[in-house]
Parts: sequence; C-alpha cells; structure tokens
Amino acid sequence: MTQPPAGPNVIYRGPGASGSQPRFRAGRDQRAIGPQLVQLVVVLFGLLVIYEGAIWYWNTTAPKEVTIPKVSGLREEEATSVLRTTGLVPEIVARKYDEGIAEGIVLATDPKPGRQVKAGRAIRLTVSMGSRWSKVPEVGQMSVDRAKALLHEARLTVGKEGASYHDKIPIGYVISQEPQAGTRVIRNTPVNVVVSRGPEPPEEANFPQNPTGLRFYDVEFLIPPGPSLQDVRIVVLDSAGEHEVYHQSHQVGETVRKRVSGQGPDLKVQIYVSGNLAEEHAF
Repeated sequence: MTQPPAGPNVIYRGPGASGSQPRFRAGRDQRAIGPQLVQLVVVLFGLLVIYEGAIWYWNTTAPKEVTIPKVSGLREEEATSVLRTTGLVPEIVARKYDEGIAEGIVLATDPKPGRQVKAGRAIRLTVSMGSRWSKVPEVGQMSVDRAKALLHEARLTVGKEGASYHDKIPIGYVISQEPQAGTRVIRNTPVNVVVSRGPEPPEEANFPQNPTGLRFYDVEFLIPPGPSLQDVRIVVLDSAGEHEVYHQSHQVGETVRKRVSGQGPDLKVQIYVSGNLAEEHAF
C-alpha cells in the first residue's frame, strides 16, 4: 500500500472520503459555535426581561386616565373640589362679567367635560364676575363705618366725605348721599356722602373789651391725619376750675378757630382729638 507523501501542505483523504472535509476540522467548528449560541440566547433573554420590566413599570407608574366632570354652573369652591377629587388640577384663568350668571359661578372649562385625560391634567376655568351694574343702597342716617361696609358689599366705593351741621342727625352719621339710593350705576362707582357734625353751635358771644380778671385766647388748630371725621374738644382750666368750651367733629385738614376766655393768673387751654390730648397752651 502506497503511503501519502509527507509534507505540511498535504491533506490526506482516506478511502471513500473524496470531496468531504476532514473529521478533525468539523469537530473544531462545532465546538466554537456552541458558546456563541449560548451567549446569544442569554442576550436575547436579558433583552426580553428588560422589555417586560419596562412594560410592568409603565403600567404601574403611568398616570391613569380620568373623565373630566361637568362643573360649569357650580360655585368656584365646589367646582375646584370636584376636580381635585377626580384627580385633576383646577386653574382659574379668566373672570368676566355676565349679566345672567351670578358672581362666583363657573362659566366654562377647558378642556370640555366628558373627555378622557391623564390624571394630574390642569383644567382651566372661566368664572363669572356677575353683572357689571350695581344698585346704590340707602346709607342715610347710618354711621360712616356702616355706610362704607354697605357700599363695599354693593361693589361700590366711598367718594368724597363732606361734613355739615344737622339738628337731628347725630355726629358721625350720614345726612345725604350722591348718587341717590336705588340708582343703577357701573360697579366701583364712588358714592359721595355728607356726614353730620351735630347741631350748629350758637353764635359767638360779644365778649367785653377786657372785664376785670377775664382773659381771652384765640385757638387755631389744624386737624391732623387720622379718621376722616374726628372729635375735637377744647377745655379751659382757670381759677374757676375745668370747663369744656368747644365740642365738634371736623374733617382731616380742617382748621379749628375758637376764642376762649378764663379767669385768674394761671390759665390753660387743652385741645383733645378723638379723646387724646393733642395740644396744651398756658398763658
């Protein structure tokens, strides 16, 4: 039997093995493919686990969908409470006058009710300011504080505050108003009032030129900043004791002018504003 020639480049093919690969090569290739296949399976399995985990996380953490409820026609406080209970966020974006809808009632929502949206979605609300018109209330013979509160409730403001003497209406109460009660005006219209100073004081007596022991003093006092109408008292202290010679109400910025008299060498004049001593003069 003839042996194959020896040499590095000679491949022996046994009998009946014409055209087939050597057995030792096929074995080496199969051993190389096995680990690669295992690695591929592991990678694919890992990707599948990551994918399933992402789906699970999204399903458990993604905002749920809710239906926007109808809140138009409800009061603002009630509408916002309903939206928050549903899982939505109310947001007041506009207020406008409406002659047919009372103040504080929700007019519309955006998005509109019935839509499916994610929980936490902001719902924009438009709320009515009511009518742009107001009816002037009657504030005559009321205290200034009560009149101001009533005008504020009617969506009006207090305008000029005049002052005048009145025999019957007490000090600090409203004598008259303009516009008159019942007048229909635009909201925030100022209403002017005239406030009572009480009864008008009698005419100044004609003091004698200088009777024995009688001394005179001319008071001139500017009403300081403070309440719109302030109570002013002038008190004289002399040898006869203490006696009040003036008591009236005045507006801020007015000047009080009054001649007073007293007896004795030690004479004091005290001026009180709203119960507090503002000035004292000795002469």
